[in-house]
Amino acid sequence: MVLKRFGVSVPEELLEEFDRLVESRSYVGRSEAIRDAMRAYISQSQWEAGDQTLMASLNIVYTHRPRLMESLIKAQHHSQADVISTVHVHVSQSHCLEVITLTGTKDSITELVNKISGISGIEYVKLFAFTLPDDAEIVHSHTH
Repeated sequence: MVLKRFGVSVPEELLEEFDRLVESRSYVGRSEAIRDAMRAYISQSQWEAGDQTLMASLNIVYTHRPRLMESLIKAQHHSQADVISTVHVHVSQSHCLEVITLTGTKDSITELVNKISGISGIEYVKLFAFTLPDDAEIVHSHTH
């Protein structure tokens, strides 16, 4: 990866606020924080455009009930989005956390999120969607 330098003019107050964030989040400097902000902006724009395959992590917290879990599995199996993996964690006697890794179009992912959000007993749903660089190959396994 070749790094390019560029100059940016911003209001002083904006830069001061940005520098406080850089420091509070323990960035080495502004450059990495700006790269993170750029990646987030590009990813959000690609999500909004909805014209390419995306990856996503869907985090769900729900009450532990067999019928709810059955509905959750059914929604995943009938989804147009591809479920790559799920992680199920018992966070308390009554609540579970499920993390579902997905790939698909904006529409297919959104449809699954909406379906899961509507299941009775689901308490929290949070989606993190992103795209990988054009030269990245999406694979289901890797070696170290």
